[in-house]
Amino acid sequence: METRSLTVSVNFPDLDEFEDSYPQYGPFARRNGRFLFELIMSVDSFIKARGFTELHYPAVTGVAELCFQAVDQNRRVEFNNFLRQFIGAVVCSMMEVNHYQKTNRKRYVPHHAFTKGEVYAPTR
Repeated sequence: METRSLTVSVNFPDLDEFEDSYPQYGPFARRNGRFLFELIMSVDSFIKARGFTELHYPAVTGVAELCFQAVDQNRRVEFNNFLRQFIGAVVCSMMEVNHYQKTNRKRYVPHHAFTKGEVYAPTR
C-alpha cells in the first residue's frame, strides 16, 4: 500500500471583511451567529462545500447538516429564513475568496432545513 498526502490551502475572510460584503449580517455574525461563522469558516467546511460544488450542487449542501446540528445544540438562535440566508452569505464569502464564483443558478439543497442554494463554479 502506498500512502500519499494532500495539502489544501484555504483562504478565510475575517469578520470585518465579511461585514464589508454583507453589512446586514455583520452584527449577527459578531454576536449570536459567531459560532456558525466560525464553524463554516473551517478547512473541513470548505472541503465539503467544494465537494458538493464539483457535483453541481449548492455549496451550502456541504455544511447544511453541520449548521443544523450546531443551531439545535446552541438553542440561542432559531432556524428561520434569516438564519438560512446568513449561512448562505457566509458560505458565499468563503467560496468567493477561494476562487469560486456564483453561477446565478439556484438548485435544491437535499436537507430538510434548507430549500435552495447558489451553485458555484471555479474562476480558474
